Amino acid sequence: MKTLFTFCISLLTVSAFAQVPTNFGSNAEDGITYQTYNLIDHGAVSSVRFMAQNSIAEGDGTWEFYTDNYNFTWRPYFADDTLSAFDAVIDPTVETASARYNANGGQTGKLPAVQAGYYYTAIVQDGGGDNFMSIIETDFDPVVIDTVYNTPTEPTELDGITITVELDGALDLSVGEHVFIRASFDGYASSIFTEVTNFSNGVGSIFLPAGTVPAGTTINYYALVTEESSLDNETVDYFTLFFGNNSGNNYEFTVSSVTGVEDVAVEYGLTQTNETITLTKTDNLNTVELVSLNGSTVATRSVNGGAVTISTQGLTTGIYMLRLAGADSVQSMKVRID
Repeated sequence: MKTLFTFCISLLTVSAFAQVPTNFGSNAEDGITYQTYNLIDHGAVSSVRFMAQNSIAEGDGTWEFYTDNYNFTWRPYFADDTLSAFDAVIDPTVETASARYNANGGQTGKLPAVQAGYYYTAIVQDGGGDNFMSIIETDFDPVVIDTVYNTPTEPTELDGITITVELDGALDLSVGEHVFIRASFDGYASSIFTEVTNFSNGVGSIFLPAGTVPAGTTINYYALVTEESSLDNETVDYFTLFFGNNSGNNYEFTVSSVTGVEDVAVEYGLTQTNETITLTKTDNLNTVELVSLNGSTVATRSVNGGAVTISTQGLTTGIYMLRLAGADSVQSMKVRID
């Protein structure tokens, strides 16, 4: 019996520490009624947003994170602890008014002054102990990202890569609102942030010239919305208003190398003479494209049987990619044009 009792206590302890915030509670939406919200899990953090209907004086608004009918809460230990500021990362090891872990304890936190018509995004770390948090205040309703994708979907080292972001409903961003692509090759231990600045009719993109990502590299990425103009790897999640991250799974592509160039040339009977590229063995081809290393298509030829020729007269000297597309496969090879 003693062994069984110890085992049960162990299970309970593990279960307690496995709890993470799943809900947010506050009266700040109307300044009167305490309301509860389900947090949306984004992977490293969870968040929820509401619009304040009325202005509320400092200390009259409330906040807390919780789960399991308040058996586990993330809130101050003592009453009347007021969040130090909106738009800031709150460190639980430093600030008493923070998302500190409580099992059947703690006190509801207080808020700085809330402004009517403003939007508030509550963000908390997905952890089982004391958690970092933030509450971001904006005078706009943050835009929603609908779709994120890269083209080509399976790039080679000779491809320019475009990452496209499509907004949901909105055709433009609010003043002070930014959309970034966050990319990483090491599981987000480090990140590269690139802002999307060319939105038109709700669609924007960034372009990575061929060679930007070395062959054999896998890139993980997602899009995010923020009011920050610059971001860092450690705090980005606490300033993110919307995650376009494939429901927490993120997006990825791997850049493959272009190999077997000589074999490809023989396979398609490729020759280069008199400023002309000629392919004589085209039975398995549908189209042939000549593409510069910046990703722009120089020439496209449909294959209808027989030889295919592409004039290189007038092209800038350098390395180009010849993309050979069949019904079931695409092969690429480098060609030099002098």
